[in-house]
Amino acid sequence: MADIISTSDITAVNGADASTTGTGTATSTGTGAAKRDYLPAERQNMILNLLTRQSVATVAELAKMLDTTEITVRRDLTVLSKAGLLKRIRGGAMSVSSSASANGKPSITDIATSALSERTPSGGIAIKPVDHSLELGNDQPAIGVMLPEPSFFWPGVIEQMRTIASRLGLRIITRETAYDVDAHEDEILADMIQDPTICGLIVAPSVHSYGKRTWDWLATCEMPTVVIERDLPLLCEHFVDSVRTNHPYGVRKAAVHFLRHGHRSIGAAFTDTPTSAMIQEGWRDVIESTDEIQCPFAFEGIQPYDTKGVNGIVDKILLSGVTAMLVHSDYLAIAIAQTLERRGKRVPDDLSMISVDGFATPSSRPLTVLRSSDKDLAEAAIRTLLERIQDPDRATRHVLVDPNLIDRGSVIDVR
Repeated sequence: MADIISTSDITAVNGADASTTGTGTATSTGTGAAKRDYLPAERQNMILNLLTRQSVATVAELAKMLDTTEITVRRDLTVLSKAGLLKRIRGGAMSVSSSASANGKPSITDIATSALSERTPSGGIAIKPVDHSLELGNDQPAIGVMLPEPSFFWPGVIEQMRTIASRLGLRIITRETAYDVDAHEDEILADMIQDPTICGLIVAPSVHSYGKRTWDWLATCEMPTVVIERDLPLLCEHFVDSVRTNHPYGVRKAAVHFLRHGHRSIGAAFTDTPTSAMIQEGWRDVIESTDEIQCPFAFEGIQPYDTKGVNGIVDKILLSGVTAMLVHSDYLAIAIAQTLERRGKRVPDDLSMISVDGFATPSSRPLTVLRSSDKDLAEAAIRTLLERIQDPDRATRHVLVDPNLIDRGSVIDVR
């Protein structure tokens, strides 16, 4: 299975088929003449010639082209790398040329180098607008992205990825999966990397038990990969780069916002989602680390369509006398607000509320929200992937992006 994918099929060197005598080899003929092995200098010259035509070549492709073993190819790549004539990458080699590729389009080397050298004052990727007439052909380098089925969150992340990638000369190829045992994410990924233009992956594996197949697949695939909005399995043996929303710090922002308005008795309710465990853990840390906030109750695993569960939350709110609520997700927050209204209570007049995720709250019931930045997550994921492509052997990195607190007026001073 190819790990670093080239941008075109390896079919020719110096304008001729690799099996022709024009490349310095004799093929078998009707007289039964055996094909001779290439000398090391010939092999190395053919490798360099190929990398003038395309930016990346894999060990497996070179071994097939040269009709030799992968061990021999790796030795040749080591020799050429030490001479500064190419750059070794995981599973293959990359051209060291800083010029554009032969067809005038930027290579993945150019793209990664440019993206990593141009920084904003905050250290992020400096996105440079490109000519709007630029059209990325199907042979341009691409990032494969596998995310869950569309929801209020993921479409924005994908759109930001497309914008950032296109300005760097990269394409985004997406595949959708589902929170379902029949999703077969490993098969989706295996099929995706058959595309020879894909040079890296950004994925959000399932958090359920059947997601283990995906993590097992990632452990055997050397394609540069960044996991987004997922924590790695606790005892996994194979670590990959990750980018996630820093929900514990988001919860701290919520706590500070409540305290500024005088709230000390605050309840909590959490829906079961891929990120809820991280949010709940952050909230528990806040409660256990300070005496300024009292939390009489915290509901976990309540779904917004669970009428009995939602009514139970509202009963507890009214009986306990809490003045504020931290709620995840949006839909549960909306369900609680609606049920309160039916009981004659309103947000924020009778109860202040902050919703974690904050993408689905309608304008008719505005809620102060903690919202993950789709732009920041997309930028961090692409930057981390490009850094992995440039330096395959660097230490694994796990990037946390703080969510934004958007004040929509659903938290008011305690009366």
